[in-house]
Amino acid sequence: MDRIAVTLDAVCLAARIILESGGETYRAEETVERMCRGLQVPGVDVLALPTGLMLTLEMEEGSTLTRIVRVRDRSINLDRIDRCNAVSRQVAEGRMEAKEALEQLKAIHGMQPFRPWMMVPAGALTAAFFTVMLGGDWWDFLISFFCGALVQLVLPPLTKHRVPTLISSMMAGALTTLMALVGTLILPFVHVEPIISGAIMPLLPGLATTNAIRDTLRGDLVSGGARIIEAMLCAVMLAAGIGLMLSMWGGVGL
Repeated sequence: MDRIAVTLDAVCLAARIILESGGETYRAEETVERMCRGLQVPGVDVLALPTGLMLTLEMEEGSTLTRIVRVRDRSINLDRIDRCNAVSRQVAEGRMEAKEALEQLKAIHGMQPFRPWMMVPAGALTAAFFTVMLGGDWWDFLISFFCGALVQLVLPPLTKHRVPTLISSMMAGALTTLMALVGTLILPFVHVEPIISGAIMPLLPGLATTNAIRDTLRGDLVSGGARIIEAMLCAVMLAAGIGLMLSMWGGVGL
């Protein structure tokens, strides 16, 4: 019983890490199944959704143990997914016991997100170079750089205080547009359109859309549908924030 309980804790945590970090639902299910095979669990049934996980393990004596896990916080963290996959592979190959896997997965789950000193320049440079790709000049590059940096400074506190993702998207779109319009007051010859377009590119739910399509193609219609709706709503709220700020500004610089 203790071994099964530890196994249940380990596989549930692995699936939770994948779902919270932006992984596909089928990846979470396959991780659970392969880990259970590696740990010699007689039978397993698992259903992963973007917002939760339902798992039943069959024990040696024929009884079952079931757990439901609620997934509330979702973001994109491919590093956590990669580390979780490394642990699950060792378990699946029989090179790691459930207790050791659980300890490593707890450490992975407790990892701090990327520090602002990493995210701010990364987001700023991404926004700036997208601006150039979309037809902006090097002055537009400069304004977009500051837009991207400011957005990356504002988003972590919103996430920390559990501001809903849709509201955060709207606020990010409005803030990006405000900075671009203020830039036209400082440098009247800059172009608003490529600045805004480039600055919002890091905010668009591209990976979420890709995961939604992959889940749908694999037959996970509930997960795929939920993810595509979430991605569309994020994009709509981002556009709403941009439109709201442009309306409030009164078209200055356009």
